[in-house]
Amino acid sequence: MRRHRERRNTFTKRAVKALLIIGVINTEIPYVLAAFGKETNEALAIAWITEILAVMVTYMCKSYFETKQERKQDLEDFINDKEE
Repeated sequence: MRRHRERRNTFTKRAVKALLIIGVINTEIPYVLAAFGKETNEALAIAWITEILAVMVTYMCKSYFETKQERKQDLEDFINDKEE
């Protein structure tokens, strides 16, 4: 069971990393276009920044609640072992 959880965490970390890399690259595109004198769309950059923040907040919430649940389970296991 522990091994399955680690694999899921690894998959989640990989997905978040991929989304963040794509988000950062797409956020920079309007600024690169502006540097070359092309027409830019600032709304597109704002949308990608929002996407990056949404991914980060979601991942942080998932990690927080997962860690909280693991600690709760560890405490329950400790109490149960002590009672026996």
